[in-house]
Amino acid sequence: MNPTLAYLLIAAQSLAWLIWLWSRRPQRTSDDNSPLLLLYASQGGQAETLARTLAPQLGVTAQSLDAWHARHPLKALNHKTLILIASTTGEGAPPDNAVRFTRTLCKQTAPLTGTRYHLLALGDKRYPRYCAYGHTLDRELKRLGAEAASPIATVDNLDPQTIAYWQQQLAAEHNLALNTTVEAPRHDAILRTRTLLNPDSAQPIYHLRLDCPAIPADTALIEVTIPQTNEQEIRRRYSIAAIAPDGSRGLDLIVRLQTHRDGTPGPGSAYLTQTLNAGDTLRIRALTHHPADLPAEPRPLILIASGSGLAGILGILTRMEARYPASKHDLKHWLIYGERHPEHDRIYASCLEKQREDGILTWLDRTYSQGNPPQYAQHILEAQQERLLSQLDAGAILYICGSADKIGTGTMDTLHQLLGEKTCDRLTKEGRLHLDTF
Repeated sequence: MNPTLAYLLIAAQSLAWLIWLWSRRPQRTSDDNSPLLLLYASQGGQAETLARTLAPQLGVTAQSLDAWHARHPLKALNHKTLILIASTTGEGAPPDNAVRFTRTLCKQTAPLTGTRYHLLALGDKRYPRYCAYGHTLDRELKRLGAEAASPIATVDNLDPQTIAYWQQQLAAEHNLALNTTVEAPRHDAILRTRTLLNPDSAQPIYHLRLDCPAIPADTALIEVTIPQTNEQEIRRRYSIAAIAPDGSRGLDLIVRLQTHRDGTPGPGSAYLTQTLNAGDTLRIRALTHHPADLPAEPRPLILIASGSGLAGILGILTRMEARYPASKHDLKHWLIYGERHPEHDRIYASCLEKQREDGILTWLDRTYSQGNPPQYAQHILEAQQERLLSQLDAGAILYICGSADKIGTGTMDTLHQLLGEKTCDRLTKEGRLHLDTF
């Protein structure tokens, strides 16, 4: 071979190698160069909404704890000022988008040198472990030597006075004028119909039809104000199912009557399913942001839901059809829906079958935890691993919606086993794996 040509080939190979190394370097964001870092842990969207409202005023991007942690080691917190907004889920557990960060934080031994933080913890005093996850973050950060720039602020049901006081401390620290309490206007809605979907079930689920003409077409969630006798108010958020079989413009909700361990009903679900009567007016607020935002282009969907989590899944599917109408029959959507009993809990059976017959759903799998034999969503994923991998290779997006203890944990454990933790982390980072559990 000509020596000159050989040298050129070696140079070209070296250049290609250097380009490859450059492409594999850790990607930096604008927040990497900022002394401020805004992170949230959100289960129902409240902490995320507050963080996203605050972000432009700080000149940074709001990120979930796990999304940030997927790109950075904990040592990247050194010499940063953290602004943390954290909700608590379950029995004092971290939200789904903070599990991995928290696991690493609790095992960390290296100090967080020069790190300062402001922490806003969201919760509900009706629950025994009020703001427990916020206190966990506070404790672990202090254990590693981080300094609390202001005392932890615990917020009961989004109390505006507590949020405002926390804002004042944050503003004074950084010479800012902050306003995060601005919210979308509230509207009157009318309960037109309420139908019990599973009359013989031990856990009743209701379909509610609301008339609310002022609600934007792209609304994904509504926040319902629950009146209280002590002049306080409670707010609860619900996904819009957005399935109107009769063609009306009303919004559809799917609500399960929730009960606490002591047998008392949850205030939000009791208000919607027991207290209100047809024709009654309720106060709602439209929320266009949803934990499971739609993709920027048509993609196949893998939809996994249990119980009233079907509302969020149907809402995603309906909004997907509306955004990309030309593609709705070309994409291969797969729905796995889990309930309790095959005789008493076959809610929306005809509607889901029609979507499959019409080609909106390519595959429909229903599971029942009290069936014979008992079956869960993870059993379908294990049996259809080849389909799962094929759909993901085709660019599919995974959405999981339902009770955290009934579908969230088990499904994620199975996905880690079938795909590996690195793949799950990559899918989350790419916005292709979404958890919306409660």
